[in-house]
Amino acid sequence: MSTYGRNFEFRVPPVHGERGARYVLPATEDPIPIGAPVMAANGATPDAMGMLPVALAPAAQVPKNGTCGIAVFEHGPAAFTGDDPYLTTYSDKGDVPPGRAVQVVAGSRVKVVLRNTADRTFLQVRNYQGRVMFAGTPAVGDYLTPGAGDDAAGYWAVGTAANGWMVVEKVDAARGEVECRMNF
Repeated sequence: MSTYGRNFEFRVPPVHGERGARYVLPATEDPIPIGAPVMAANGATPDAMGMLPVALAPAAQVPKNGTCGIAVFEHGPAAFTGDDPYLTTYSDKGDVPPGRAVQVVAGSRVKVVLRNTADRTFLQVRNYQGRVMFAGTPAVGDYLTPGAGDDAAGYWAVGTAANGWMVVEKVDAARGEVECRMNF
């Protein structure tokens, strides 16, 4: 599994200029999954640290350069303080915590994998909650746009060329994965 949780990973990671860093998920927001579409509201003002607040992008939102992208958060080693090291691994941390700085990734060379997962129990010890990252069954060539924005209905949905943030390049139905390249 990737270091970004069970539902998201990079196939072609962002390079300089494709990983915006002056953003924050406000403390008043709920945690959001790494790999979800986020945007800064029109007219949003930076916080005291100079970071622009972001939230989940509304369904079918047309992408806007500089204010929209994929939420990425990299948990540092201190994120595991207090966790049982035999039961908690790097893939257990798949959300952006509220009140923390977040990267907003956008760039036409960035390629990602979105993965749907089901609820499951591991060795009768751990319960893992499933998450729907993309709704329906996208096909190669489909555009993905922000979806309903929850674990049951999905964070991404099939859209149009006009509102597409990513284009699907590969589908692996057996693994519940879509591989996408960003459009902006």
